[in-house]
Amino acid sequence: MSEVTIAISLVLPLSALLLWIVFSGRRSGTHGESHVDLNAKVILPRHYHYFPQVRQALSAADEKYLHRVAPPHVAQQALRERREVARQFLLGLREDFTNLEQLARMVAALSPVISRQQEMQRLLLVLQFHLLFSFVRMRLVTGRVPLAQIQDLTELVGRLTTRMEQTMTAVAALSANQIPSQLSS
Repeated sequence: MSEVTIAISLVLPLSALLLWIVFSGRRSGTHGESHVDLNAKVILPRHYHYFPQVRQALSAADEKYLHRVAPPHVAQQALRERREVARQFLLGLREDFTNLEQLARMVAALSPVISRQQEMQRLLLVLQFHLLFSFVRMRLVTGRVPLAQIQDLTELVGRLTTRMEQTMTAVAALSANQIPSQLSS
């Protein structure tokens, strides 16, 4: 078989699987959080890209400017709203991470070889994210905005995104290498 035929035989089943995931995971019209919407726009991380805007809005320089030019009640209202923006961004990061973690589990299930070390790394990453997330959320509840920790969470989601891309490439390469050996037997 030619390489094109092998590539097509890999791409079609993977595309069919992705389409099945996308269309079978749609919500049934309820607004509960127990159902997961797995269309392509939701699986891919999208919230962490907004960190530069969130960082600017939560910066100390921005807060000083508010206190300098705005009446006190307006400045306080703006700061409350900015903490709410931080809270919403944090929830978005959790959504990004959860979707990537689901994707990681699916890729691991499809992967021909997953080592214990890789699984342990994934579990440690999940634990690290949830501990840091809880810490940041608690700080937000107390009225403080831990910008450095929010940045750490954002970077963690970014690293997981990169790792997922590398893993999916590696799984595809392994699958492509196994097909010719299976065809010759």
